Amino acid sequence: MRAVAFLFVGLLLCAPCVSACETEAANALLGKFPSPTGISPDKDESIRETTRLAGIGHETARYMLWRVLMGEQFTELEIAQEIDRSMEDNGSNPDWKSFDTIVASGANGAIPHGDDEHNGAGPKFVEIGDVVVIDLGARVNDWVSDVTRSYVVGPTTNETIIEVYMAVYDAQNLTFPVIEAGTPAWVPDDIARTHIEEQGYGEYFIHSLGHGFGVCVHEPPLLSSGTDDPLFGLSYNEQPLAVWDAITVEPGIYIDGWFGVRIEDDFLVNQEGHEFLTETLPRDLDWFMIEVEDYEPLSWHTDATQDKDESLIGEVIPFPITGLESLLLLTLVAVAFHRRIDEVASIELE
Repeated sequence: MRAVAFLFVGLLLCAPCVSACETEAANALLGKFPSPTGISPDKDESIRETTRLAGIGHETARYMLWRVLMGEQFTELEIAQEIDRSMEDNGSNPDWKSFDTIVASGANGAIPHGDDEHNGAGPKFVEIGDVVVIDLGARVNDWVSDVTRSYVVGPTTNETIIEVYMAVYDAQNLTFPVIEAGTPAWVPDDIARTHIEEQGYGEYFIHSLGHGFGVCVHEPPLLSSGTDDPLFGLSYNEQPLAVWDAITVEPGIYIDGWFGVRIEDDFLVNQEGHEFLTETLPRDLDWFMIEVEDYEPLSWHTDATQDKDESLIGEVIPFPITGLESLLLLTLVAVAFHRRIDEVASIELE
């Protein structure tokens, strides 16, 4: 176990990682790594579990947005907190997050990482009609996931919003056949970027197609047809994909001042090609558009969200009980109790 940990830390130190990865590697050498037994060797199985938890997070997110459609008020931060709670209740590490959950609504969604001043989820209230980008991840046994879905609160007929969503969706689909060991890391980016450019939105795809992830949320390889990516802070795209890689594929279009769309899925590269880890989490146009009939009030609860949903919705009590009424109620109960005792005693005497 210790040898595996030191080997992995060595690889981290040798790679041109972003600052977050450098920090994790440094912490490991100083004995400050959050896992006291060292980095877990169960990478693939742990990542599979993190993507399952990410699915729970997105189910929670979509339901919260439906509640906005039904008239409730939630800020981006409140929705992010509910997402985090749902994943943590199901096993995600609450003390060492994958990253801060991003809930970016309306114009904030045109910023890839959301409200910069509030770590991606701020005090803005999510509104009906908003396009909302939700980027989240879980952590299990040191390993992370990184999954994004975009939603619109209420169905829309706006042609630009629909065109943008479908451009991102189709661009992502086009890359799947080349996700395999040996493919140069720039190739899938070039495929997705060419499609988005052909749809007329090339200037709005402002970051690379994806990146590796593992102990850190941003690791090699960078899926970029350029030389670097200032958003992710990575600068290595020449290497081919390898059988040990875990990667994201996340095309996005961001129209400043209006909205953004990003769809991000996780993959394990293997000998057969790849394992599409988040395939069962919907990402089509129907999933994007949240409609009234999608849920029923109080009917959708997983084990992770039942208690929180009830506390957020609140139980309706038609006649609130005051302190005086409580005292009177206790008095009546005491009187009834003593009468019952007297009746039992009289029966026994007879």
